Parts: sequence; C-alpha cells; structure tokens
Amino acid sequence: GKVLQLYDTTLVRHGIMLVGPSGGGKTQIFKCLRASLDATTGTQHRDVRLNPKAIRAQEMYGEMDPLSGEWTTGVFAAMWAKYNNRANAYNTWIIADGPVDAIWIEDLNTVLDDNKILTLANGDRIPMTANVK
Repeated sequence: GKVLQLYDTTLVRHGIMLVGPSGGGKTQIFKCLRASLDATTGTQHRDVRLNPKAIRAQEMYGEMDPLSGEWTTGVFAAMWAKYNNRANAYNTWIIADGPVDAIWIEDLNTVLDDNKILTLANGDRIPMTANVK
C-alpha cells in the first residue's frame, strides 16, 4: 500500500517528503519502489543521500567567502548539478535523509515550486531535469 502511494505521488509531484520515525520503513519503501521501477521501466533508478543536519546551511547550498569574494559550491548544489543532466541514462532520487529543518527546507522552495530551478546565493540557477526527483 505505501509503495503504491509513493509511486502515485511520484507521477504528479517532483519533490516528495517521506516522513516518519526511525525504523518506520521509509528506506524499505524507497528500495521496493526503486526495484519495481527498474524492472518495469527498463531504466535504472539510483538514489544519492545526504544528511542536511550534518552540515551548516551554507555548506549545503554554497557560500561566498566574505574576504576573497570566492564562491564555494555546497554539497547539495554540487549533487544537484551532477545529477540534473539529461544525458544520464538513469533516474536519480536525491534524498535528504535526516530530520526536517525549517532552514534547509526553506531554501529548497525554489526547487519544490513549479519553476523547478535551484537558485543559489551567487545567482546561479540550475534547472531540474525529468530524470531527477
């Protein structure tokens, strides 16, 4: 039932939150759906994970050095740029695996809205492609 609900949600949404307690089965739901999609679509589905609470918000998206003015790309931004590539022969789910926090989730608003573009503090705008969730 839960796997089918997640599948139905992936058909109509590009950003999905699967929340619940540790040990509640979230990872197994993803794994089951991924295996089912691999078998039925003939396209490989991969997931990449990060724990947003393990890094500062600036390290997640990127930050400008106040002294040098140099931009350092964040972990999520680098993953976003790597996997949002139409040339990839596989689909990728980028999974923020950790507690939901108002700070990092707020910064994802540009991606989760209908524009599907990650906008960074340096002005870079990285569009979401159809092979990423």
